[in-house]
Amino acid sequence: MSKIEEESPQIPKFRRKTTDAIQHPPTFEEYKSYGDMPFDFMRKVTAKKYGFSSKGIYLHWHDFNHRFDKDFKNKKVWAWWALHFNRGLEQHDNLTSEYGSRFIWSPNALNHYPPKIEKLYRFEHTGITSDQKRHLLVKSLIMEEAITSAQLEGAATTRAVAKELLSSGREPADDSETMILSNWNLMQYALDNLDRNLDIELIQEFNHIATEKVSENEHIPGVVRDKIINVVKSDGEVTHTAPVPSEIHRLLEGLCVYANTEHTNIEYIHPVIKAIVIHFMIGYIHPFLDGNGRTARALFYWYAIKYGYENLQYISISALLKKKVNHYGRAYIRTETDQFDLTYFIQFNLEIIVSALGDFSSYIQNKIDENRRIVERLSESPLYGHFQRQHIDIISKALKNPGREFSVKEVEQDNNVSSTAARGYLDKLYKLGLLLKYKSKGNKYTYFAPAKLQQTLFPRK
Repeated sequence: MSKIEEESPQIPKFRRKTTDAIQHPPTFEEYKSYGDMPFDFMRKVTAKKYGFSSKGIYLHWHDFNHRFDKDFKNKKVWAWWALHFNRGLEQHDNLTSEYGSRFIWSPNALNHYPPKIEKLYRFEHTGITSDQKRHLLVKSLIMEEAITSAQLEGAATTRAVAKELLSSGREPADDSETMILSNWNLMQYALDNLDRNLDIELIQEFNHIATEKVSENEHIPGVVRDKIINVVKSDGEVTHTAPVPSEIHRLLEGLCVYANTEHTNIEYIHPVIKAIVIHFMIGYIHPFLDGNGRTARALFYWYAIKYGYENLQYISISALLKKKVNHYGRAYIRTETDQFDLTYFIQFNLEIIVSALGDFSSYIQNKIDENRRIVERLSESPLYGHFQRQHIDIISKALKNPGREFSVKEVEQDNNVSSTAARGYLDKLYKLGLLLKYKSKGNKYTYFAPAKLQQTLFPRK
């Protein structure tokens, strides 16, 4: 047994603080109270060997503390601080906390993610053609993010009802539907303002759209708060106390400078990572009494798309965040409790993005296979010569759901065409006897799939 292991165990005099059951790391003062760490011991705790889980997840003290007993026994505090020193942590630009502490990160811990994203987000590995890409990457897919981002904030509406709301253009029936419609409008607004730089006014505009017709906590849409606010769990535990109102303007100004700075050469920061950091900072600053999460996620999309990652608009980050909502909150906590190390939050979101892109790649491949099968089937119909791709898409949905309704707006969004073109596709199918139609409101028509669609397409000889 070495001399180090024989020494008294490093046990804190007071119980360490926890937030959402996550134990805060030992402070630098506690580390120093155990005396000088031997240099050989410090060299032993390499970031590559001790800084990650078996799945490559960047370890926080809470997780590190339950590992490596054979390696460090009762010297976990020294080991943790040795790891901290060996992680190669750098200041993340000039971003600071409310108290002036610099945000830090470990570029080395994250440098394998950008190549994954570069490969996945273009969908080149799926073999998708340019025509298929135009067909499959359409506005209707952006609905998923609008829906799940609202559901993440508590909107209680099924996807089917929500998609019907957005496709039909009808008025929302309750606050949940209003929130979903607001999120849809927010995503469209983000896409319409890609030419702007980030400033406080734009952040306020995003929040105004997100909360204009549904807001809580005495929030005035788009207005920066003038009150102290806490993020509170359902059991009443405070997990985050947002910066005081007098600091909000300074912190937002710093965030805007960060967003608008070109980080190139040795200062390079990948645009998707910057988009994630913008997301984090809005959550950390919490500049509004309501709608901070929706504003933060919309700004993520706005920034990533603005800097060339336009295909990200078709995947729903919120759909996966909703499944891992507790991990999402704890990613914030890990960053805040470990000297504002952004690596925890960045890696969590990069994992979400890679997973979402992978799921979407599978979706695209399934759609390609499905389209091929329906084309092969319809090629046997005597009416096949009348069909364009858009007609085939409508017929495919109609065959799956006899009686299904189609609106001009839905076909417009699904195919990224004008309302005139969308109406033309539906009317042609009506004239061929493949759809029925009735006047719904005013001069608007709704089309629906007849029960005898199969017989019309494939008449018996």
